[in-house]
Amino acid sequence: MIFDRLPRDLTLVILLTLSCMLFVLIPPLNETPVRVVLGLLLVLFLPGYSLIAALFPGKEDLDSIERIALSFGLSIAVVPLLGLVLNYTSYGIRLVPILVVLSVFTVLLAVVACVRRLGLPEGERFVVVVGELV
Repeated sequence: MIFDRLPRDLTLVILLTLSCMLFVLIPPLNETPVRVVLGLLLVLFLPGYSLIAALFPGKEDLDSIERIALSFGLSIAVVPLLGLVLNYTSYGIRLVPILVVLSVFTVLLAVVACVRRLGLPEGERFVVVVGELV
């Protein structure tokens, strides 16, 4: 099945992004503390992680700690740039346009990262190892 081949970390990025959209937009859910946690993830980590995954699909490119650190740094750099671009559109800087732009950016880069990672031989693909993070 196709879902067995997809990288689990990128699948999690896509699921977290879609969950954030649900918890921000749906009225009973948007009053829970989960909205804040998912929103912080969407702003501070997920865009950078999907960008890093798209740029460096191989396991020899970066190790896990470097990926995590660069994910935070790139998210902090990319999110204001997306906000600046959004400011010059007719939508302005409001909750829904920011949420849509960040979500589309994150999911699009996660899909690009999946394609790039699946294009590598299996032994060269980056795989998240939990013991490496602890």
